[in-house]
Amino acid sequence: MTAADALIGQTISHYRIVERLGGGGMGVVYRAQDTRLERFVALKFLPEDLAQDKNAMERFRREAKTASALNHPNICTIHDIDEHENRVFIAMECLNGVTLKSLLRDQPMELERVLRISSELADALAAAHEKNIIHRDLKPGNIIILDSGQAKILDFGLAKICSAAEGANDYATLTLTQAGVVMGTLPYMSPEQLQGLRVDHRTDIFSLGAVLYEMSTGHLPFPGNTSMEISAAILRDSPRAVREVRAEFPEALQKIIDRCLAKEPSARYRSVAELRDSVERLRLEISSTQRGNVSVNASTGPSIAVLPFTNMSADPENEFFADGIAEEIINALTQIDDLRVAARTSTFSFKGRNVDLRIVGDRLNVKTVLEGSVRRAGNRVRIMAQLINVADGYHLWSERYDRELKDIFEVQDEIARAIAERLKVTLKGGLQPSVKAGTNNLEAYQFYLKGRELLYRRGIYIRRAAQCFQQAVELDERYAMAWSGLADARSMLGLYGLEPSQMTMPQAREAAVRAVELDPELAEAHCSLGCVYDLHEWDWAKAETEYRRALELNPRYLQNLDWYGLVHLVWTQGRMEIGTLFARQASEYDPLSAYALGILAIVYAHSGNGPEAVRTAEAARQQEESFFTYFASQHAYRAKGELANAIFAGDMALSLSGRHVWAISAQATAYAELGKMSEARALYEEAAARASSGYMQPTHMAITASAAGAVDAALEYARRAYETRDPMVVVGKTWPDFARLREDPRFQVLLGKIGLS
Repeated sequence: MTAADALIGQTISHYRIVERLGGGGMGVVYRAQDTRLERFVALKFLPEDLAQDKNAMERFRREAKTASALNHPNICTIHDIDEHENRVFIAMECLNGVTLKSLLRDQPMELERVLRISSELADALAAAHEKNIIHRDLKPGNIIILDSGQAKILDFGLAKICSAAEGANDYATLTLTQAGVVMGTLPYMSPEQLQGLRVDHRTDIFSLGAVLYEMSTGHLPFPGNTSMEISAAILRDSPRAVREVRAEFPEALQKIIDRCLAKEPSARYRSVAELRDSVERLRLEISSTQRGNVSVNASTGPSIAVLPFTNMSADPENEFFADGIAEEIINALTQIDDLRVAARTSTFSFKGRNVDLRIVGDRLNVKTVLEGSVRRAGNRVRIMAQLINVADGYHLWSERYDRELKDIFEVQDEIARAIAERLKVTLKGGLQPSVKAGTNNLEAYQFYLKGRELLYRRGIYIRRAAQCFQQAVELDERYAMAWSGLADARSMLGLYGLEPSQMTMPQAREAAVRAVELDPELAEAHCSLGCVYDLHEWDWAKAETEYRRALELNPRYLQNLDWYGLVHLVWTQGRMEIGTLFARQASEYDPLSAYALGILAIVYAHSGNGPEAVRTAEAARQQEESFFTYFASQHAYRAKGELANAIFAGDMALSLSGRHVWAISAQATAYAELGKMSEARALYEEAAARASSGYMQPTHMAITASAAGAVDAALEYARRAYETRDPMVVVGKTWPDFARLREDPRFQVLLGKIGLS
């Protein structure tokens, strides 16, 4: 038995080693079971000589910690770093798939697969480069292709600290990162790496180009029988043209590869994000050709995406103002039935990203894009706006507005009307779209815009959003939109347990009623009131009326679709099928919204559709790594019966939320379902200790106690939730976490008092 095999069967820390997966100059990798979380991980033991260099060890720990912060669907996640008998090991995500190296084996791939994998790899590298992490050893052996076809990059940050080793098949020459020392894997190394020069992010672009070439042709771009021959080819030669090997491949791909493999770093792409966009554009063009030259943006009528306007002002606070202008134009344009307008969350997902407009058009399925900028100085404002045809980049219309700040609503109206005129669309009766200003007080308007943006962020920002809305209504007590925003913020403070419901929900009701009184034609106001009737008044008939009225006034209002679908139809009424339809409609209208996708995933989980729940939750996580998306993922995995994955998602939700009571209750339930009652009880004890000195939402305390087997305590918390009108108590009828408690007749009596029997 070799020394490496001797570890099989041993338990190191809380990892039981099951089998050896592989090894080489960079260490040995094992498959192991995490005995705490009941999941499989990969343990990578680094070379023994690394432990002898204290400086190298310190660099390694620092870089591994940095790399562990990379949360990206195409990067293998690092869970932990530890030490066993003076040998350092890393616990990382255990992946089911094969390396790209074993997939290739001198066999090229089909074009679509080449481009898809390249795009995923480029997106992963872009995320790393944003955090100043350079891989430096990208190669097919460090890329896993999962069974689903998704690509994942391994070993971020590790090549920087590995000692010299020679790999028989990979010509590996990996060393520490002192200046002037060569590091990398020879066939994929950039010229500057090979010469021991200082490298930056462009070295990864060269390596990715080499991988792209190999996927396309089945051969290395710089072949040779010896290290010297390969080195000479990298420094001197140009690879054989891709089209000589694959005549059916487009010339555009050849240009992409050539630019990646340029000898001089300055001749390569400026960033890997730029490379990713080039690959995506090529995919789009090929897709269009395969559809008979019909643009993927083609639709039955005119369509538009309004991108967030760029803040050109010196004051970063004006970011809210610039975003608000774009959103008001979106709201004005959505009044036109014959114009399909991309939703706010999806369009704002491109904020701060220099993405080709054809890609924007493809992802949002629109033909035109409005982009612009805002410069504000004192009481003057300059707005630049331009309407662009995404198919050819042609400017259909552009205008500059130099006005006083008080004219801002008039400018927004002019832009919306100019777009409508150019796209030849109008409201019914020949009317033109208009911005519903709601106030003449510019200071109140700015507080409203800031509050709205903060509310979109959710979590800890909700309290600040409420403060902004409060300031807005104090400045203009007839500002209906601000009253509606205040109602939503107050409702969310109670719903998420950030403040006791006795404080927040009566205030939410007062604000919602005020909003409807001030503007009975405001969809947002009716939605706010519907939510209050559901979460506080427990008047299901009135809630239904308000949500339906909001639908009549604005069928595309995302918040109404989601709250009506989840809170009313699913939670309080148990109407799973129709609730799913509304939640799905919201996600289709706003396809890049992590919030809409997360809501839909939870709805699927409630209805028992585990596979769709998991698929949708994963899509939500790709848009946003947050407490909410991991919370949705945990429920999705539980619905599918994948409890180990549910526990992992729960750990992430706990971490990202600061151990919020929602995350605690969900994790306790998952542990109970897995039969790990000691872990469930530990979470209950933690929650109970915190509840003794501060507010902990009683509904989720009831769930946590129930998971721990403390039935009487769970019923007492449920009674308290009923008495204080905790908004979350309305989930008792359908929420899967209440399944145990629903078997108790005493809990059924309580549900009857709420009107949920």
